[in-house]
Amino acid sequence: MTEQKQDDIWVICPKCKIKLKQNHISTHMKHVHKKILDESSETLIQTTIPKKRKDRKPLRSISKAIIGLIIIIIVVVAASTFAYFTTNPKESNNNSNDTDPNVAPWMKNYTPIYDVGTGSNNFWINFPGGNPSVGQSVEHLTWITEDLEEKPVVFVVHKTGCAACTPQADRVKAFREIYGEDAVFYDLDIPLGGDIEKKAYETFYYDPNGEPNYIALTGVFTLINEGGVVKIGWHSWEGNVADATMENWIKDAIYYYNINSEKK
Repeated sequence: MTEQKQDDIWVICPKCKIKLKQNHISTHMKHVHKKILDESSETLIQTTIPKKRKDRKPLRSISKAIIGLIIIIIVVVAASTFAYFTTNPKESNNNSNDTDPNVAPWMKNYTPIYDVGTGSNNFWINFPGGNPSVGQSVEHLTWITEDLEEKPVVFVVHKTGCAACTPQADRVKAFREIYGEDAVFYDLDIPLGGDIEKKAYETFYYDPNGEPNYIALTGVFTLINEGGVVKIGWHSWEGNVADATMENWIKDAIYYYNINSEKK
């Protein structure tokens, strides 16, 4: 270790006890105390060594720590955001429809009401509870699967003159006027005969309760995501369905088809 420079050494005057630099002590003793400083008196002078300042932590290490913390926060936020939208497809799908010019205005920011499942408020994949084939897979009718290549499908089976089924038939036909560009609607009036009658009787395959089959019988078909796989989701009813409920099912079918179709 090198010797400390004299300019950096502070001493205490033996007479007045003030602190001053070592190279000034002789002058101070001579003019203030009228004494000549000799070797014997030098031993009475107390030397003070200035305290060293505590070393500061390098700024570089602090900066690295802060940068590391910021990176961890960004990773956590990104992972949380990804997990949220993965487990909440409705929200992520809404965003994709916000700016898509090919979807109907009502579909932008739309949140579907019914999801895939096995209950009375679900789109079914297999036959539902209450059906003799409960849990079994469905071999969908050819004309329904062909139409699903273009749009979701809605049908209503009824008979002209049937007082019990006329309200539901009229209800579905009214919604066709509103949503006819976004879905295929079938008005299956049995007395009309021909292909309409044939299709009407074929739809009894979808009767949620099995035989005996009652009309009006209504069905809604779409494409829906189950566990990452797009499948045909469907629902059906015997009798009347409330206006608002029927409209919600139709809108959900159109919405799900829009986000799951390969044409998108």
